[in-house]
Amino acid sequence: METSAYYPFGLPLYILLLVVEWVVARRRGRPTLSFAPSVSNVSSGVGSVVMGLFLGPMWLALYAWGAQTFALFHWRDGSFIPYVLALVLADLAHYWNHRMDHRVAACWAIHGVHHQSEEMNFTTGMRHGWFSDFFSIPFYAPLTLVGIELRHFFFATVILSLHALCTHSAVIKFPSFGVLVTPQSHSLHHAKNAPYADRNFAVMFSVWDRLLGTYVALDPRILPVYGTTRGYPTHDGVRAQWVLWADLFARARLVAGLPAKAVVFLGRPSDTGLPRQPQARASRDIPRATKVVVAALLVLTLGSSLWVFVGRDRFGWSTWLVCGALILWTMSSLCGVLDGRRKLAAVVQPTDTMRSAPLRAPGGS
Repeated sequence: METSAYYPFGLPLYILLLVVEWVVARRRGRPTLSFAPSVSNVSSGVGSVVMGLFLGPMWLALYAWGAQTFALFHWRDGSFIPYVLALVLADLAHYWNHRMDHRVAACWAIHGVHHQSEEMNFTTGMRHGWFSDFFSIPFYAPLTLVGIELRHFFFATVILSLHALCTHSAVIKFPSFGVLVTPQSHSLHHAKNAPYADRNFAVMFSVWDRLLGTYVALDPRILPVYGTTRGYPTHDGVRAQWVLWADLFARARLVAGLPAKAVVFLGRPSDTGLPRQPQARASRDIPRATKVVVAALLVLTLGSSLWVFVGRDRFGWSTWLVCGALILWTMSSLCGVLDGRRKLAAVVQPTDTMRSAPLRAPGGS
């Protein structure tokens, strides 16, 4: 089972976290989940699991081969040391991988999807760049040298992923015990304003940021502003995967010569020379009837997706491909309705010649 495959089994935990966060936010008089951005985050997360159907087995097979081929020694069966070592070293590897994601434009084009949300809640923790593993291989490969086998690596990945999800909240808090990344510290990492931008890269142990000079604490005089400098152009978590890549290619067209174009992709992320792009319409501006229809169809889509993900071993690649494409198309279509794109808006909203007609449920796409 690849590292993204356990996500469907965590659905009860995700729902519990969302309910707890919503209750705490209401009691504290804080903003609760916005409908459209939350659907966008979920659609991105579901897309990540779909990609895991195809990419996950390849990555884990590659890691297993590396552990069998390059391990300098092996731990005795039953030893807890490789599990602890895997957790610490995988967290350190993630730190450097994460830091590179913010320093190299091509890496940011993938990872920046996770930062597009302008809200900080548990659904943001579900928002993933689908192809981040392509750049993470060199950072995790050294774990194979010290005898970290696949089962140790998978254990560490599950723990780190669950901890990372729990740190994506602006209202839930828990103590750091002097070493842990908390929602208080990680929420600052999602800020785009100084002094918080590009700081606090660790996923579980904040010691890496403290030792390597990238730690920042909250300044009560400066509130964090979430999101990216390019804003939030779409509620479509599927389409969002290509937004920052489009920016990169647009910047590359502005410069002449292969070396200059290479710098665009391998240099630091930048918005220089790019025009301001339209932003997604606010969730409050989306008609209530539209939200109801999208919510109902989203529940049906998620239920169908779980049937595919949980029963994955019963299907072949051709079924995965068809079902995966259908899931992504449906998610993108639903989010497109929230965006108000013309080809989808007519599904749930009356046209100019039908303003007086009652709203009907969609009969097609």
